[in-house]
Amino acid sequence: MENTTLTRNKKIALTGAFSALVIVLGITKLGLIPIGPTASISILQIPMFIALMLAGLPSGASVGGVFGIMSLIQAAMSPSGVLDPLFVNPLCSVLPRVLTAVVAWVIWKLLSLIPHMPKTVNAAITGFLGTVLHTALVIGCLYIFQGGAVRAAMGGMGYFALMGVLSVNAIFEAIAATIVCAAVFAGLFISSKKKSKLSQE
Repeated sequence: MENTTLTRNKKIALTGAFSALVIVLGITKLGLIPIGPTASISILQIPMFIALMLAGLPSGASVGGVFGIMSLIQAAMSPSGVLDPLFVNPLCSVLPRVLTAVVAWVIWKLLSLIPHMPKTVNAAITGFLGTVLHTALVIGCLYIFQGGAVRAAMGGMGYFALMGVLSVNAIFEAIAATIVCAAVFAGLFISSKKKSKLSQE
């Protein structure tokens, strides 16, 4: 579960820091890692996951909202893919990111109920499942709110066919989220252990 000892000001600071990170990663394109001549994976969802794990659902949902707004702005100003113009609709860009934060938080909380579940393992599973669900929710919102435009852009491909096309990207994104989320909590665990040892000396 999220760190309940965090003060309100610290949670606000964390939310602001992770929101700023999403903006920087989005503007500089550092949040998109090329894996081939025409494909790339996004790591912009990872700050959202870490925020909700550390500071709770309001923080994660806020960072998710910033992620969605960044997607909307980039779709309007510099679209680079076939589907990018469709993300000008906030129901396709902002809504699925906020919903992803909610679902990922539920996963995080449910896993926290398992006795002796290490937070590092919880974070890894939440990052993986959250990223897979993120892809599914984004494509789902595109089909619900921009169905005709999606079919026109993709030649009539269905939801599951499009998910199949994007499955490679989704898997790589999920693996990246798993590694980063686990690494963050492993680092926090090591840091807390060192502080505990220093306080005992």
